[in-house]
Amino acid sequence: MKQSFLIIILALLFVHNSFSQERSNIDNTLNFKVMPLSLLAYNPRHRIGLEYISHNRLGYSVDFGMGNNSLNKRRLSGLKWEKDYSYYEIRPEIKYLFIKSEEYFLYAALEFFHINVKDVLKSGEYQQEDPYVGISYESANFSKRKTGAHLKGGLNFIALKRLHLDLYGGIGLAKRTISYTDVVNPVEGSEIFVEWIPQPDLYEGESIVTHLTLGFKIGYTLWMK
Repeated sequence: MKQSFLIIILALLFVHNSFSQERSNIDNTLNFKVMPLSLLAYNPRHRIGLEYISHNRLGYSVDFGMGNNSLNKRRLSGLKWEKDYSYYEIRPEIKYLFIKSEEYFLYAALEFFHINVKDVLKSGEYQQEDPYVGISYESANFSKRKTGAHLKGGLNFIALKRLHLDLYGGIGLAKRTISYTDVVNPVEGSEIFVEWIPQPDLYEGESIVTHLTLGFKIGYTLWMK
């Protein structure tokens, strides 16, 4: 609750600053950004990125994410992930700024992403791809890869010329591949049925899925021309 309240206060400060100063154009900038919500995600990781905004309204950025048991031990407690959990992602992006000033910029973006998750899971189950049979196991090597793209829109507020609050959302498509290998003590059963909360990690195989992105980044301008 306290964290949510702090985020709201910071957002209000950014908005107040952006509309209380005289609007003017900005030139080239290099920004460092972090995404704090990634630490609380179902696949917890540290995510950071660099963003370059040019004078011609184009922007270029790349984000990197990394998670494992050492970096995210407290968040992993209570989730299904084990000590061999690892998460890697890369997200290059190109954006066009519709509105560009010292106080904020409004943009549309095309983001590409590649995500790789691995772990050795204990005492679980999954649905085999061919034939569609439920498998219970003592342990298994789990792997998930997602590659795709998002169309995004965002609003980036700037306070004190260097502090950033970047709010964004978007939708896209991804190719998802899930596999279970080196399965120990597999036992065949009936097909797995999930009634309420989707659990795509339980279903082995490849699929094309709709992919959403929504969040915010906090940043700092490292360099400006």
